[in-house]
Amino acid sequence: MGATKNSPQALATSTTLNKQGSFDLLCFRETVRHSTLVRAMDEFKVAVFKTREAETRKQEASFQQNCQQTVTCFAALVQELEKQLGDNAPGTAQEKEAMGYKIQQELVPYLLLSNFLNRSYTKPRGYAGDFLTIANIYDDKAIGNGRTGEMLDRFALESSLAKAVKNRRKLLTEEILNTIAAANGKPVHVTIFACGPARELFDVYEQLEDPSLLKATLIDIDPQALSYVSDKTEAFSTPLPMELHQENLVYLALGRRKLNLPPQDLIYSIGLIDYFNDQLVVKLSDYAHQLLKPGGRVIFGNFHPQNTQKAFMDHLLDWKLIHRNEADMDRLFETSAFKKGAESIRFEAEQVNMFATCRK
Repeated sequence: MGATKNSPQALATSTTLNKQGSFDLLCFRETVRHSTLVRAMDEFKVAVFKTREAETRKQEASFQQNCQQTVTCFAALVQELEKQLGDNAPGTAQEKEAMGYKIQQELVPYLLLSNFLNRSYTKPRGYAGDFLTIANIYDDKAIGNGRTGEMLDRFALESSLAKAVKNRRKLLTEEILNTIAAANGKPVHVTIFACGPARELFDVYEQLEDPSLLKATLIDIDPQALSYVSDKTEAFSTPLPMELHQENLVYLALGRRKLNLPPQDLIYSIGLIDYFNDQLVVKLSDYAHQLLKPGGRVIFGNFHPQNTQKAFMDHLLDWKLIHRNEADMDRLFETSAFKKGAESIRFEAEQVNMFATCRK
């Protein structure tokens, strides 16, 4: 069956290029003006404009009413993006990318009003999901350009994407505490790959009467992330048994760099391998296997394909991750030095982030 007039395939392929090779905005708008996706875009933009206008004029009742309308329109836009540009939508990846780019360019001024969306889009540390973006999600405080920006930021912080990030902190806190409990009073060694703000680790230390029971190694390529973690340790009355290493995990996994660590009870990464291709994930698994003591565990977190905001992340935030399912994690562990599938797989409450465990 051929593409319908307003399908993503037809809309993307009918968009023309200007002399510079970029997509012409006016032609794009003319081509897609009848699509439900562009209608959702326009309704969102009008709602934001009215909210901003009411804020400027200090019309509180109108501001509150338009805030509600903006949130409704934003949610509808995210759903429409997934419907028309998601992995299961018709059209090729190239067609979706072209259409998504133009949509992004129209909506960027609105995204920049929200601190979370702004930072995700601009990527001041070079990638989406850096330590401060994650820390801001954990803090759950809406920050933005004016009250309208704060409202958009609150919507973003209540999205399934942000909730999943908050939830995985709790999940890893549980896993670390379980590892300590299983050691029956003996100290445990835990290593974090790409530690970021490491809030889950501090959550554990706050619950321990004896911090020496948890000897932590934190590895991250970003010196600012490690500086952030170091500053957090100052809130504790006694020094924490924690080592910080600025290292490139790719180099470590490939054997180009070395770290001398004692055998580890637990190694985990929360948001790392969904940036890596399968071959590199296997290499990282091999490295984790090498560091673990017999019976030690590795836990890798990965976004799952049932993420209903993938198109929003891909096309508006340019936050592209490799989504994997349970079979993918089994296959990766089986290919690695573990030579077997995952021992267990857990999901946080939003069912967006999956955590696969394998034991040496």
